[in-house]
Amino acid sequence: DTTVAPTQCDHCKRTSSPDIKIRACTRCFTVGYCSKSCQRAEWRKHKLTCKPKIAKIEQAADQGVIDMNSEAVRLQTQCENGTWQDVGPINLLNNMNSKNVHTNSSSRRKELSLATKQTLGQTANSFMFRHSHDGIDENLVVFLHGAGDNHVPFDKLGQAMKLPQTATLSLSASMKMALPDSSSLLPKSKSNSTFVQLPFGLGYTWFEEMDYQVTGDVLPNDHPRRMQSLGHAVSAMNMLLSSLTDHSNNETFYWLPERIFLFGFSAGACLAMETCRLWKLRRQVPLGGAICIGGGIKTVSLPGCVPVNSDDDDDHHHGFTDVLIVTGSKDSMYSQED
Repeated sequence: DTTVAPTQCDHCKRTSSPDIKIRACTRCFTVGYCSKSCQRAEWRKHKLTCKPKIAKIEQAADQGVIDMNSEAVRLQTQCENGTWQDVGPINLLNNMNSKNVHTNSSSRRKELSLATKQTLGQTANSFMFRHSHDGIDENLVVFLHGAGDNHVPFDKLGQAMKLPQTATLSLSASMKMALPDSSSLLPKSKSNSTFVQLPFGLGYTWFEEMDYQVTGDVLPNDHPRRMQSLGHAVSAMNMLLSSLTDHSNNETFYWLPERIFLFGFSAGACLAMETCRLWKLRRQVPLGGAICIGGGIKTVSLPGCVPVNSDDDDDHHHGFTDVLIVTGSKDSMYSQED
């Protein structure tokens, strides 16, 4: 099976000539374009049939189908106003300039970066990271459990889902995260967890939804203790996501923000949705999405979660993350009206 360099632009249909160079799509190598503008114009149609053929990269490089002067493919996303934004490189291979191209699936597995491991702390039994079942960790789903639960059932759920090209990171609220002093705006707790330990050995949760100290009653949405503990949890999650997406320190393994998805249940759903809001306020590229089951935002704002001031008028580059909310018609804690 040979890879033949395209000789015609798939959009404007101009053919290759001394003045017109046709470059192949570096994902599927089956079509080519004479310019970036043609590639962008055709992407909406081409993405429906574009399938990666990583095993053909070495052969395509030998034939000049792909440009070997770059070590990465640049990813661009289209904004609402039709303009395109460069959101960073996709390192498909360890070294595109090398003839020793690795084409096995292990070269596309990712590990948690050193920064992420340091953020998660030393509580290895309170989170579980698993590679995609197909060995390609292009996407990442972060699971957040409900009050009193832990990460184990969600780790099993992630395995059962067998999402293609998707690694999973299941987190437990029993984690003791390594956070800088500036982020410890939380009420001091006797718990070894960064988050909230429930009484009577009932486990852990992400923030205070009830008065666990005296009455056991549900705290109002705007109760200072609920707001403060939730704000702290959101800040902690923001730090974790920042470490997962950080490639400023030449980290080998990281995920693009739009390749990260949050999956939260009940209290975990509220944390996931609030985290998406803070991510927007910090003017970050939107995450891939969030699925919130039986929970979500119940407050106008949180303490410490303030917008980042910027002179950049292109606010569409920092849009909201898409959120799917799933709730039952008889759910009293988070009803459909909420």
